[in-house]
Amino acid sequence: MPSAAKQKGNSWERDVAKDLSETFNENFIRVPNSGAYTGGANFHRLDRLTEDQKRMMDGDIMVPPCMSSFKIECKSYKTFDYHKCFTDNKTLNKWIQQAESEDNWFLVIKVTRKGSYILFPTKLSYYFRFKNHLRYNDKYIITSYTDFWKNNANGIRKLNEAQKLKL
Repeated sequence: MPSAAKQKGNSWERDVAKDLSETFNENFIRVPNSGAYTGGANFHRLDRLTEDQKRMMDGDIMVPPCMSSFKIECKSYKTFDYHKCFTDNKTLNKWIQQAESEDNWFLVIKVTRKGSYILFPTKLSYYFRFKNHLRYNDKYIITSYTDFWKNNANGIRKLNEAQKLKL
């Protein structure tokens, strides 16, 4: 039986997949055994996977064609040191390192009884609409998760299509 922390993370991944499915009217699902197959000590397994298999196993959410150029990493934690976002947050840096891939990725964070947030590279902000935000290390934007997908579905689709044309 998974630990309570693992169950909490799985639940957050399912919630994010549900939000995305409703917004884009496509099927988003969490990666089975999210992170376990290619994460950590199993990183060597990536060498044996095809590009499609790698994309499918990358991140915590399997994305359909409307977001095929994106990776989505989810984190759900009890606490988070917000004040360290103004200096250097080692926890956040570790999460970003896990999420970073290619150009298009999101880190979706839920902090118990505090709120939910989304972090992405600053260079993507041109495509998105959001009100309040925090710049972290001049390379990332952190903003509220609430309504982010609904407010930015068209921008995400445009960015996804532009990325496909580059390939």
